[in-house]
Amino acid sequence: MATEREQKLIDLCFSLVLHYRTYQDNGVMKAKTQEEVAEWVAYNLKECGFPTTPMGMSWGVLND
Repeated sequence: MATEREQKLIDLCFSLVLHYRTYQDNGVMKAKTQEEVAEWVAYNLKECGFPTTPMGMSWGVLND
């Protein structure tokens, strides 16, 4: 089971990328929907060994 610290890291990853896309990006990410960006974050987290699943109000909950 994910620790509270690990889950906070996952939440931070999604938050940073989604906020960046909304307020700063003028490139590829800007053309994507929030869901597509969240899928990109989830994919990259999974590739680093942190598989996630969207759940409730969270874009990604760390899988066991």
